Amino acid sequence: MAQKIDMVNGGIIKKIIAFTVPIMLQGILQNLYNSADLIIVGQFAGGNALSAVGATTTIFGVMLSLFLGITAGVDVVSSFYYGKGDLTNVKKSIDTSVVLAPVLGLLCAVIGYFAANPVLVLMKTPVEGGVLDGATLYLKILMLGVPFTLLFNFCSAILRTSGETRKPFIYLFISGLVNVVLNIIFVACFKMGVAGVATATVISQILSATLILIRLIRNQGLFSFKLKGVNFSWRIFGKMVVIGLPAGVQSCAFNVSNAFLQSGVNSFGNNAIEGSTAVATIENLLWVTLNSFVNAATTFVSQNVGAGKLDRARKSCIYTVLMTACLGLVIGITAYLCGDLLLRIFIDNNELAMEYGRQRYSITFPFYFLAGVMGVLPGAIRGFGSSLPPSIITLIGACGIRVVWVYTVFKMYPNLTTLYLVHPITWIVTVTALTINLIIAYKQTKKRIANKKLA
Repeated sequence: MAQKIDMVNGGIIKKIIAFTVPIMLQGILQNLYNSADLIIVGQFAGGNALSAVGATTTIFGVMLSLFLGITAGVDVVSSFYYGKGDLTNVKKSIDTSVVLAPVLGLLCAVIGYFAANPVLVLMKTPVEGGVLDGATLYLKILMLGVPFTLLFNFCSAILRTSGETRKPFIYLFISGLVNVVLNIIFVACFKMGVAGVATATVISQILSATLILIRLIRNQGLFSFKLKGVNFSWRIFGKMVVIGLPAGVQSCAFNVSNAFLQSGVNSFGNNAIEGSTAVATIENLLWVTLNSFVNAATTFVSQNVGAGKLDRARKSCIYTVLMTACLGLVIGITAYLCGDLLLRIFIDNNELAMEYGRQRYSITFPFYFLAGVMGVLPGAIRGFGSSLPPSIITLIGACGIRVVWVYTVFKMYPNLTTLYLVHPITWIVTVTALTINLIIAYKQTKKRIANKKLA
């Protein structure tokens, strides 16, 4: 058994780093593999195929995020009970999570498969060059892997509760290598285009889910899953949904708002989509790097609240936010200075697409640390047991403003610079509101713990 991280005793900063780095590497690795997908399809199947894959990114996020948001509920509920020392409910949380994941995944897959083409049409995906047909095919195949994606993420949340973050990284590393090899075989050798990329992705998702499930089955002790005697709890399920559903709705709505922005990009044609897709891929790499602190914020805060160590929970929250902001400044400015070099990894001899890409990264990269902080704050707030308020704030501050912006400011000044400006504006507004929410959530938790002690 790998060494676990004790989140309720000892130094905090080093433990947050030890907890976060494997998750960060996991996210970066996953993003690099996704980037490899785009590089391979762009180099061997052409710019239209790249546009087809890029056109699906937002809509796939919309379809998946609502169900994937329940992972936040798994994190908070299992971490709270573990910090409290309630091992019976920890075990129920584990069994409930493993059973729940494939069921939700199958539901998401069915909805996504049949909604793929209508939604892509609604998003004004170009028909020229076979982009719409390619995007539809890619998305339909991709939906087949959703049950395995959810299973991997739910099982990862279980292992995170125990302080184990290295094993999911190892499994993702293995499955990602398989994904890249299959991409080369399917796309470069067999000329399968977008279908080859999607098929390789699904196979790798099946592999990663299988590996992590085997790990839980073979585990001994509390953090294990046994096929016999599964103890599914509707009460635990309800708690996970209450906490996780607002997070899922928030993430879903966030992706819906991005879909509106993507529709604006689509209206400028294939070159704009290609340039924006390249920058979005780099932004995703920045995002997963910073977003790795969300899990640390949620798990550390929740476990310490469960253990009644509120001051330690507060410090965990402050440290994760500061680490996110500092790292975000470094990688955001670095990406800005290396912008053209990074773009040329994805864009081959298309100066117009390069120019479209520059318009986006010159606005987003320097301020991306705010996006990271905006992501971490809701995780910390949920750790204090408050899930709905940060979701509402994000819905209004980020999602609502973006939709309104598309139909007002962008409509009056229809250019991509205007469209991209909404990113830093919404980040500033939302971070401000979430900071106030965090202070309130901390004070409410402090009062609640004090009342219990007095009682």
